[in-house]
Amino acid sequence: MKKNYLFLLLLPNLFYSQTLDEYPKGQTFYKDGIVNFYKEAHEFLVKTNAKECDSKEIYVPRILVTAEAKVKVVQDNDTLNISKNKCAYNLAMSILKGLHNWSPAEVKGGKFGAITDFVFYPKDLMSNYNENYKASDYITNAKYSKGKTQFDKDFHDNFMALFQDYHINGDINIEFYINEIGEIINARIYPQIDNKDFNKDFFRALKRINKKWVPALYSNLPIKQRMAFPLNFSINFNSPNPNDNY
Repeated sequence: MKKNYLFLLLLPNLFYSQTLDEYPKGQTFYKDGIVNFYKEAHEFLVKTNAKECDSKEIYVPRILVTAEAKVKVVQDNDTLNISKNKCAYNLAMSILKGLHNWSPAEVKGGKFGAITDFVFYPKDLMSNYNENYKASDYITNAKYSKGKTQFDKDFHDNFMALFQDYHINGDINIEFYINEIGEIINARIYPQIDNKDFNKDFFRALKRINKKWVPALYSNLPIKQRMAFPLNFSINFNSPNPNDNY
């Protein structure tokens, strides 16, 4: 049987033009959708007689599905979290290796690689599995501790003048993750802005809205969650649902 699993450390310069930073709205990373992905993951775990993990273990793998429908794992540098959830991590890696119906993104008839992630909670895919299961039904999104209205104000106050001062135009995306203790990690701007002073000021501004988050929860277990904010040349922004691919 043809293998379609690779492990890859993805560095920023590997986000080349044929790879999308996220799936287009309405598209998912697996053939016949997310429910089918979790169904096949459940069947794989049963077939391989996988040992169920402790009920507190959960893991959120970040993956790249290539244009050729192969899956690659984005390196996770949070070794402490992996260590705390080692069983869930190992089972997630075995599922990525064992499943084969990965689905690349499609744009104007062409196939593209795309980055995504998914919540893997072993208990709900094993002894507690139910038909039509999908993780998003059990997720409470990460929240700014002072609410969305205050976040909009804090975001505007910290970033809008910065973009104007550096004459940033066009479409820009800000991405970061809220980790399990409510801190901002893995922040970046794409497309990349080649200005060291701007990037330094950007991360300085980001620190001012850090440590003000309530982490996302899966059935009361804190999880890491991606937040993405598209900006346009007029410095408007909106916040899409970060769980569309779950």
